[in-house]
Parts: sequence; C-alpha cells; structure tokens
Amino acid sequence: MRAILGVALGVVIGVIASMLIILGVEGVGHTIFPPPPGVNLTDPAQLATAMGKIPVQAKIAVLLAWFLGTLGGASAANLVAGRRAWAGRIVALIVLALAIFNMTTIRHPAWMAVSAVLAILLGGFLADRAFGRRRVAR
Repeated sequence: MRAILGVALGVVIGVIASMLIILGVEGVGHTIFPPPPGVNLTDPAQLATAMGKIPVQAKIAVLLAWFLGTLGGASAANLVAGRRAWAGRIVALIVLALAIFNMTTIRHPAWMAVSAVLAILLGGFLADRAFGRRRVAR
C-alpha cells in the first residue's frame, strides 16, 4: 500500500513538474520566436493556419520543451516514488497523451509529430535509466 501511495504521489508531482518545465521552455521559445503578428493563440483554426508560418526553430523549441518536460517530470516522479520506475513511466505516458491531443487539435507537420513521440519516449527512457531503478552496490 505504501508503494502505491509513493507511486501516486510521484506521478502527481512528476506531472506538475513536467507541465512547469514545458511551459517554461515553450515560454522561452515563444520569446525568441514570437508567433506571427495578428494570430489569436486561443483560436485553434488560426493556429492551424499559422503553423505553416512558424519557423522550424520554434517547432524544435517545442520538441525540446516536451523532451525536457518528460525527462524532468519522470525523473522527479521516480525519485519521489523511491526510484520506482512505474511513476516515471506513467508521467511519460501522460505527457505523450497530452502531446498527441495537442497535435490532433492543432495540425502539426508529420515530421514534428514523429519527432515529438520520439522525444517524449527518449525523455522517459532516460529518466527510467537514471532514476528508475535502485542501484545495487557490488
């Protein structure tokens, strides 16, 4: 029971950490590469048409945000859960699900969709390798 509570707490903290990291990195990206003038960022239709005008570097900044958010959030989840890898894996899957929702709501280029899935999975894998297992002294 204690392990389940640890994993649940890890997942909650990991998702919060992921979202804060993603928002922070995307915020920096939007500062460096502002959206095209006159685009209402709350209107999905306008965002879909603006996607073709957004520079590749801005799209890469979003991929970096999703990678770092997954890495940071899954790592935090694993550590809070006592290095139980399931906490980080669940966080990575939640970030992946949210990214897929984002990409289906706002049309993204195919290369970005594939790269996003790979970046999120890589972030989760690295968090798993670094903080998902207890290290045994030899």
